[in-house]
Amino acid sequence: MMNTANLLSLSRLLLAPLIPFYFARKNLYGVLAVWFLAALTDFLDGRVARKLGEISELGKILDPVADKMTLVCSFIPLMIWYDLPLWLGLIYITKEIFQLAGGLFFLKKKQKLIPSNYWGKASTFIFFIGLFLYCFYPEIGVAVLSIGLILSLIALFTYSRNILKKN
Repeated sequence: MMNTANLLSLSRLLLAPLIPFYFARKNLYGVLAVWFLAALTDFLDGRVARKLGEISELGKILDPVADKMTLVCSFIPLMIWYDLPLWLGLIYITKEIFQLAGGLFFLKKKQKLIPSNYWGKASTFIFFIGLFLYCFYPEIGVAVLSIGLILSLIALFTYSRNILKKN
């Protein structure tokens, strides 16, 4: 069901390809505008869903997929054109591939979604801050992105543990 919260998540998903587009054109203001809109829609979709009672199975899929696409579309051009350490981006992208594959396997096997948790939400928030900082203060940005990566790995661990407990 397409409701307001899901439309916000979908808009974030559709904004994601603009990130590498603007990076390729060296348009930092375009990138920052897309990141701002992505962060705003990420904040609003959860609030709207809870406030209006619009929490849905589609939203439980769209929101994390939109977050992952936004971040992957940010990490790749930063690694290619802006010297983001490869280890940081590759660990994040690899972790996301494993997490997505595991989530799809669990969904197919159990017909259930594992909802996002505090660690995943916190890592996404930290990643947005780290990406912004990286553009102006690369050393500080890498440190903040590293913290986001650690939180993201904790999220993977807790998701995995929850899946294994339910089996």
